[in-house]
Amino acid sequence: MLELSFIELRRLVNEVAEIITNSRIDNVYQLEDGSIIFKILKEGSKYELRIIPGACLYLVSGEYEKPKTPTEKALRLRRLLNNTFIKEIELIEGERIITLKVSKKDKQYYKVIVELLPRGTLIVIDENNTILYTLEELHMRDRKIVVGEKYVTPPSRLTITNIENLEKILDSLQKEKKIVSSLAVDLGLGGRYAEETLHLAGIDKSKKISQLEVDEKKKLKESLENVFRNIFSGKPVVVKFRDKSIQPLPYMLHSIREEEVEEILYTENFCEAVRIAYEKTLAEKFYESRLEKIRDELLLIEKELRSKLETIEKLKQTSQSKKNLASIIMNYAKDLEELKTSGVDEITIGELKARLKREEKTIHISTPYGEIEISTFESIPRQASKIFDESKSIDKAIDKLEKEAEELKRKIENLEKSLEIENKIRVDTSIRKRYVKMKWYEKYRWFYTSEGFLAVAGKDASSNLTLIKKHMEDADLVFHAEVKGAPILILKNGVNAGEKSRLEAAQFAACYSRAWREELTYTTVYYVKPQQISLTPPQGHYLPRGGVIVKGEKNYLTVKLELAIGIRDNEIVWGPLLTIEGSGIRKYVKIVPGKKNAYTLALEIIKTIYGELDKQKYSELIEKITQIIPYGKGELVHSA
Repeated sequence: MLELSFIELRRLVNEVAEIITNSRIDNVYQLEDGSIIFKILKEGSKYELRIIPGACLYLVSGEYEKPKTPTEKALRLRRLLNNTFIKEIELIEGERIITLKVSKKDKQYYKVIVELLPRGTLIVIDENNTILYTLEELHMRDRKIVVGEKYVTPPSRLTITNIENLEKILDSLQKEKKIVSSLAVDLGLGGRYAEETLHLAGIDKSKKISQLEVDEKKKLKESLENVFRNIFSGKPVVVKFRDKSIQPLPYMLHSIREEEVEEILYTENFCEAVRIAYEKTLAEKFYESRLEKIRDELLLIEKELRSKLETIEKLKQTSQSKKNLASIIMNYAKDLEELKTSGVDEITIGELKARLKREEKTIHISTPYGEIEISTFESIPRQASKIFDESKSIDKAIDKLEKEAEELKRKIENLEKSLEIENKIRVDTSIRKRYVKMKWYEKYRWFYTSEGFLAVAGKDASSNLTLIKKHMEDADLVFHAEVKGAPILILKNGVNAGEKSRLEAAQFAACYSRAWREELTYTTVYYVKPQQISLTPPQGHYLPRGGVIVKGEKNYLTVKLELAIGIRDNEIVWGPLLTIEGSGIRKYVKIVPGKKNAYTLALEIIKTIYGELDKQKYSELIEKITQIIPYGKGELVHSA
C-alpha cells in the first residue's frame, strides 16, 4: 500500500493546513477499506479529509459514497469529534506522524494523532496526553497505544533540515557507511530522495562517506538544495511503474529511468497526486482480487470439464463395447443355444470363443470387444437385447454429460470474457468509495431551468458575496427578491434565456427569501445585468455584509411561492414548481409556505411519493428533504 516519506508529508501537510485550519468537523465516517473520513465545513464550502493510517491522508473538495450504516469506530469518533474546530495541523519533526489540534465551543481541546508508520493507527488524546480513543490498540517495545495510557511518540530521529551544516552532519556519521544509506536512514531522507540527490550530484551511491572528496561534498549540498526546492515547489506527478506500483511524487524525479515508467500524470497539487495514487492502488488491488476469483473459478471449471470429458470418453468406449458384444452374441445366438445341450464344453466361431461352465450354469464368452458371462437359464437373444439396453442407458448418460460439458464450456468462455473485460475496465477510483469532485455551483443552491440554463443562488451573506465576486459574468442575469435577507441568484447566460427560464429563476429566488418565512403567497423579484451591480457603496454610505449596490433600471416579475419535490430514476429532484411541471416528471409533490416543521413535512412527502420504505432509506431521505425546505417549514398542498 502507498507509503509517503517524511519530507513528502511536509509538503502534503502544508497544502492541507492551508485549507482546513479553522474549519469544523461536521461528521465522521469509516469506509470499507478501513480509512476514516472527516467531513469538514469551512466558509460555506465542504471538504473531506480521508485518513488511511499506516499509509497517507489527503483532502478533497468532493464527497465519497458512504456506507449506509456507520461502523462502531465511526460512531465513537463522532461522539468525540463532531462539531469540533481544527485549530492547527502539523507534522512531528522526523516522524510520519500528523497531529490535528481540535477544540469544542467550551474550549475543551483534543489532539487527533494520525500515525502513518507501518503499524499505523488514529488516536485521540486529551490535554494531558491521555489516550481517549485509538482505532487499533498497539503494543510495542518502547510504547503502547491503549485507551487510558499516556500517548508517547516514538524515539526521535535525526532529520536533515539545515543544509548549511551538511558537512558537519556528514562528519558526525559513520565514516565507513555507504553515503546512500546514511542519507536515506540516518538523515531521514528516504531511499528515493537519497538516490535522487546522489544522481543529481553525480556521486556513486556505493561510495562510503570517508571516500567523499571536498568537491563531492559541495555537489552533494547543491543537489540537496535542488531536491528540497523541487519537493516543496515542483509540479506534482503520479507515476505508474511497469511493475504496476503507483507512486505520487512532488515532482518528476530525474533518477527515474524511462524504461521503468508505464504512465505519468501531472496534477495541480501534491494532495491530488496522493488521492489519485491511493485510489488507483486501491482499485488495482480490488480488481486483482476480482481477477483472482475469476481465475480460481476458471481453474475449477476447467478441471471439472476435463473430468467430464474423460468420463464421456470412457463411457463411449464402454457403450460401443456393449453394442459390439450384443451384436456378436446375437449373430451367434443359435450356436450358443446349442452349446447348452450339445455335450461340448467349448466352441470357437469366427471371432467368438465360448466356454460352458456347467457348475455355474453360465457361458463365458470372449470376443475382440471384451468378455462377458451369460446365463444358461435365459435365452441368448434376450440377454443380447439386455446388453443393447445397457448401452442405450450409457448413451443417455453420455448425452447428459455432454450437455453439462457444453454448459461448462460456455461458463469458461464467459469467464474468459470477464477476465478480458476486467482487465480493460480497471478504473482510477475505489469501487463503492467513489470520489466525485464537486462542481463549483454545488456549493450553492442551484437548478437547471426547463430551457437548460443554470441558476445558482447564495445560501447566506458570505456565499452571496462569493457568488458575485467569483462567478458573475457579463452574459448573466442577477435576480433578487424585494425582501430583506433574500439570496442573490445568478442565471448563467441569462441574457440569452427565454421568459420561462427567467420566471423559474425568479420563483426559486423568491422561495428561498424571507417571503417564505413570512408565509406570503406571492412576492416581487427583480433582475438586472451584471454591469448594474456594484460592491462599493457611495461615499458616506454603509453597505451591509453580503449586500450589493444596484444601479439603473430593474426588471420586475411577480411570482408565486411554490417548490416541487419529486423522483426521477429513483433520485430526489427538486426546484421551482414551474420547472418541475415542465420537466416530464410525473411523480412529485408541491410545497408552499406554511407552519409544519420540516421533519413532519418530509415524512408526508416521502409517504406521498414513495409509500413504505425501510428505516435506513427513510432516514436518508428525511435528511435530504429537510435541507430542501426553505426556513424549515411549509405545507404539502398537491401531489401528481
